[in-house]
Order: sequence, then structure tokens, then C-alpha cells
Amino acid sequence: MLRTLKSAILGGVRLARTRWAVMGKGRFLRHGEHLHVGTNVRLWAPHHLNLGTNVYIGRDSHIECNATIGDHVMIANRVALVGRHDHLFGQIGVPTLFATSVTDPGYPPGLALEEVAVEDDVWIGYGSIVLTGVRIGRGGIVAAGAVVTKDVPPYAIVAGVPARVVGHRHSPEDIPRHEQAIREGHFVFSARGRLFNIVKPGPHRP
Repeated sequence: MLRTLKSAILGGVRLARTRWAVMGKGRFLRHGEHLHVGTNVRLWAPHHLNLGTNVYIGRDSHIECNATIGDHVMIANRVALVGRHDHLFGQIGVPTLFATSVTDPGYPPGLALEEVAVEDDVWIGYGSIVLTGVRIGRGGIVAAGAVVTKDVPPYAIVAGVPARVVGHRHSPEDIPRHEQAIREGHFVFSARGRLFNIVKPGPHRP
């Protein structure tokens, strides 16, 4: 009884924190159901930030760029998604501090729309940095502390600075079964804690 009450209170606090984090951001932010936003998360984008269903954003993380993030994505604590070209540092005779930035009039439209794309079922590990212009493929994993400067193939595990492929999450034979089970399953992230999540993979071939 006490445990259930405690989880209900914590769930309410987490939901309130998420609602507070997204409040007033309708100009650029769209999100699906069951979003979790941890403590001290910053959400900002010059144009768009689109979050899917069951997205978890850990505490102290910063998303400060355009981004499209799919379903069932886990972003660990202290992760940063940031713009690669936020300042036009190549301007002759202008210190970078004063160079045209992504929020200024006259900033090139192509660069202003540059984004981080994170496909479904991705895990971005603690303290990672991902730059705009990067796509993290479906099922990919970014190891803790990695700096991602180029695309991550589907189901690849990347690590290092700059990040490179160090392994794969599933064998090619297992990927279709994994994706079928997710596609035909039912998954709900609960703010009350992991014991209250709904995890029902669909049927799949053995």
C-alpha cells in the first residue's frame, strides 16, 4: 500500500515536471504521448522539435537545436543535442562572438533547418553529444560520452570521440523478428516507475 502510494505521488510529480518543461514551447515543440522530461532539462529549437511516443529525456540534458525524435527513445542524463552551425564563424573580420547566429535575421535558411534525426528505439547514453546534420538509425545505441558527428547505421553501437561503430545490437537475422515484435506489441512508459510500464511484445517467429 505504502509503495503504491509513494509511486503515485512520484508519478504525479514527474508528470507535473514534464508539463512545466513543455509549457509555452508550442511555437516549436510537438510531442506524442507518455513523454518524460527530467529535472533541469532545456528544450529549445530555432524551428522545430518533434518528439514521438514514449520518449524519455534524462535530467540535465539539453536539446538546443532542431530535432526529430522517434518512438521508444531513451535519452540518458546530461546528453546534449546541439547545432553544428549555430554561428557563421567564417565571416571575415567578425569575431565568432559577434558572428551571425542561428537566431539572427539573414541566417541561411538551409542551415536554420538543419536537425538531429533520431529514429525509433534508440538509446543515447550518458553525457553524449550529438551534432545537427546527424541521423541515428533505428535501434542504434550511442555509448556514454560519445561525440556523434556523422550518421549512425541502424542497430549499430557507436562509441568514442568522434563516435565510430564498435558493435551491433542485433544480428541481421534477429532484426526482422525484433521489429515485428515491437510493431505488433503494446508499450506504455509510466511516470510512476518501471514496475508500472506496459511491456507487451507482439508475437514473432522463433
